[in-house]
Amino acid sequence: MRESESFDAFYARTVADVTSRMHALADGDPQADHAIREAYARAYQQWFEVSGFRDAEGWVLDAAKEAFERRRAQAGLASAPAPARDSGTWPNIYREPIIPRQAPPPDQLADPDATVAPPASQPPATVNAFQPARPTALRQEPSVEPEPYEPYPDPAPRPPGPGRGRDRKALIAGLTAVALVVVSAAAYLAFGRGHGSPPAAGTSAGTHAKKPAPVRALGAGQVGQRSAVPWTLIGARWTLAEFSGAGGSVTTFLVDPSGGRYDIAATGGEALIAWSGNADTALYETSSGSGASYSLLSLQTGTFARLSLPANVTVTGFTRPDGLNLVAVQQGAARYKLQRYDLQGAFQKTLSTMAWRPSQPVWNDACTSECGAISSPDGDTAVWGIAGDEMQLVDNAGGLIRRLHVPQSGNPPSCTPISWWTSATVLASCADAAQPGAARLWLVPVDGSAASPLTVASGSGSGDGIYTGAWPADGKVYVTATSSAQCPSAPSGPSGLGILQATATSASPVTVPGSTGNHNDILGGYDGRLLVLAQTGCPGSSSLMWFNPSSGSTQSLLAAPSGAAGVVAAVPYGSD
Repeated sequence: MRESESFDAFYARTVADVTSRMHALADGDPQADHAIREAYARAYQQWFEVSGFRDAEGWVLDAAKEAFERRRAQAGLASAPAPARDSGTWPNIYREPIIPRQAPPPDQLADPDATVAPPASQPPATVNAFQPARPTALRQEPSVEPEPYEPYPDPAPRPPGPGRGRDRKALIAGLTAVALVVVSAAAYLAFGRGHGSPPAAGTSAGTHAKKPAPVRALGAGQVGQRSAVPWTLIGARWTLAEFSGAGGSVTTFLVDPSGGRYDIAATGGEALIAWSGNADTALYETSSGSGASYSLLSLQTGTFARLSLPANVTVTGFTRPDGLNLVAVQQGAARYKLQRYDLQGAFQKTLSTMAWRPSQPVWNDACTSECGAISSPDGDTAVWGIAGDEMQLVDNAGGLIRRLHVPQSGNPPSCTPISWWTSATVLASCADAAQPGAARLWLVPVDGSAASPLTVASGSGSGDGIYTGAWPADGKVYVTATSSAQCPSAPSGPSGLGILQATATSASPVTVPGSTGNHNDILGGYDGRLLVLAQTGCPGSSSLMWFNPSSGSTQSLLAAPSGAAGVVAAVPYGSD
């Protein structure tokens, strides 16, 4: 839930989703529309409290279900039978409790190669392995201490783009069933999860307790402990960063948009690589001669849990939208496998496979840029690829939906996904058939329509000039590219990074004020600015900052002290 979101914006964003879910659960009973109107009216009356919940949409859905059952009872209709409780078996094994986002006390802080046909205009019902399956009947809510809300998958895809706003005074009076269905909503990348229980019918705003003090983040340069984290505020422009200070000790900090930071945990030798969508968990990698190993950090408790995974498994990130599971690629003797593991390291499913070719890479550690796998923003699908083959769009329940073809990407084609450019388009790095050793960034729609080049082809066998990612800002596209630039005392080689402004036909260097220019890496973009990890001193001191490419100005978020490495890794919220 966005902390600053108005009721009007919340209604426009969520009403279509709540309506479709209630209609599916109520099996067409017209009482559902009355229940939805009542639930939104109650949310409006109690907006100060409801807006602070991590999943206000779930609160409204629970309130609508309670109202629906009450109306059926008043009409003398038999209530729908309650489903059996979660037994820990498929598909409920993926249903996890949602922890309210509040600071803890200080003292504790099928066949893998099967092909699935693309969905028609009305997709068939399938088991959604990333999200819990919807029961066929409406769940009975107890009248006292309701069970925590458990999310249900969407009965139909939600349209992209913001919903339409409404006049507040006319909102409650105009909550008709037609308006509920017509208004569009988009919540592919939610900023928080979890909520409180719906109030009993008849609760009014006048019975509320005194309003709590507003939750605020720290100011620039201020330092707080984990117990002071304003969990409900975490969203866009927040960053998780590993920081090496004086003496070489490494600490993971949660950094707010202004540059205030919260001490989460001492990290040690683990390298931060991903942050879950519910903001509760971070993924770390430790590389050694025997291969990569992985650990998970609970941000709320500051405790690490080491994962025990099979050999030759590379974890590429969390599933979306919440990060309740892990996406991984395993290299086998004859095939690569896209797999899913839970947060305890237990294998769940092989979603798809690719045959290994002699020309394809064999890795002894993690596969790094040679492979990629990303869960879709809504968690319904995943895109993955191995250098030397085409990317695949796969269903989260397992099975190939389609191959994603990119022209001029070699023979055989070679592409790996980097990130989601939009909710329906993947940013991919593909080989360039006209220049051996070179690669090009493409925008690849997952619906199978034509891909389009985003940058000019660049790079060579030496490793220089490879574009590792791209971000839009102020109507332009900026990329991070490998280079041989180094501090004078550092060994030579393509281990530097630089920022370029790129088009499909050219690229030009961009200077970040206050940096050495030897190792500048874009981590994310927001509102015309770029989040940059910039080398601000030799031999290797790096700082986290906002960079406005239009004005050339910077804002320091986490600066490296003199003689220290500073920020060694950072992941912005929403990047995984």
